[in-house]
Amino acid sequence: MEDGSTKETIDSFLYNKETKQLFAKIDYKLKDGVHIQQYGRQLELYNYIVENEESLKLYYKELFDVSLSSGGEYPDKYYYLDFDDPNSRGNISKNHRHYLKNEHIIIGFIVNEIINIHREVDLNSVSELKKKIRIDYDDIKPGLYRLIGKSKNINPGKLNDNAIDSTVKSALNEFNKIGWIKLNDDEFELLPAFDRLVTFYEKEILSIDEILKELK
Repeated sequence: MEDGSTKETIDSFLYNKETKQLFAKIDYKLKDGVHIQQYGRQLELYNYIVENEESLKLYYKELFDVSLSSGGEYPDKYYYLDFDDPNSRGNISKNHRHYLKNEHIIIGFIVNEIINIHREVDLNSVSELKKKIRIDYDDIKPGLYRLIGKSKNINPGKLNDNAIDSTVKSALNEFNKIGWIKLNDDEFELLPAFDRLVTFYEKEILSIDEILKELK
């Protein structure tokens, strides 16, 4: 007996009335590594994905060999493209691949520790964050200098606190690009998709003390 339901197909989303206006924006963002969530200007993009989720999953899997995945729970749910094979980036052009530098990942770990573990939820100033990392994490500066020096092909011995400040700001800029935080001049705010850092690097974050010790 028919239940009246309609099975989603790979092209079902094309018949959505919002497709012409929204799909290209969503497609570019997802392929650039952006996480889409219920926040600000992303709200209509998020709602479109919700309405067409099953069809879009088929589209990205069949044509690009990547998965349209989600994390978090409503109202903090977010969408992103996931690569099922860690050694493959699917059929997405390298021009649309986003990689975080090791020093940016470490800054992310520190931000997570400060705000989500130590519960300093009122910290929203970039300049105050820089100061806090310079002072409270002074013992790991040599390791950070080594990471920064290796990334920029600079002798770590020539680096100082300015390099730490610059790395914090560049890390926040990268997190802003992919939708993990909102950055506005000297203010920043963690968005629901920052959870992606926590879940992707769960083992490393659970071992954050050991990792930071290795940077000393």
